[in-house]
Amino acid sequence: MRTIQYSHYHGEGLTLDCELEYSPAEPETDIDPAWPASAVLISAKAGGVDISPLLSDYIVAMIEEGAVWSQS
Repeated sequence: MRTIQYSHYHGEGLTLDCELEYSPAEPETDIDPAWPASAVLISAKAGGVDISPLLSDYIVAMIEEGAVWSQS
């Protein structure tokens, strides 16, 4: 796992500067199935203030998915 930075553009000119914990995809092996890449939101800052506790689960999922795609 590693920490990544990701900018999420959320309409009306609002950009969230996000920090996430990222785990890259793992290929299939003889004994383990393939494992997809994943990201977990640590913080989402607007104007330097962390607003992640105020975000809905839907917005958090959008940020995490966008961050994963940005790494591929």
